[in-house]
Amino acid sequence: MDLITKLDPARFPGMSPMMAAVVGYVLGEDFTDPQIAEIKVSEAENLAYFRKAGAVAFDGLQSLVDLRGNWNQLIDVAGLTPEERKEAVRLFVAKVGVLPGTEV
Repeated sequence: MDLITKLDPARFPGMSPMMAAVVGYVLGEDFTDPQIAEIKVSEAENLAYFRKAGAVAFDGLQSLVDLRGNWNQLIDVAGLTPEERKEAVRLFVAKVGVLPGTEV
């Protein structure tokens, strides 16, 4: 199994639609409709901002602690190899950017 297969939301029936969208965004897969087009975080506010595909502005937010915690829980239970885990963390960090001017 590859990383996309191991993290596929279909393997986790209790996963929320929002988390499934986050997984799709991080992996570059279309697991939900609508998809997430952008995630930016404000560490100063401890928030993650979401922009759906087709939207011009951010239209959702979530606790940054919850977002990171949920991602880490997912990669803990997905049966990843050490290399896959490293890649999952790298993809998350690369795709979930800091909102300019909100760095801590």
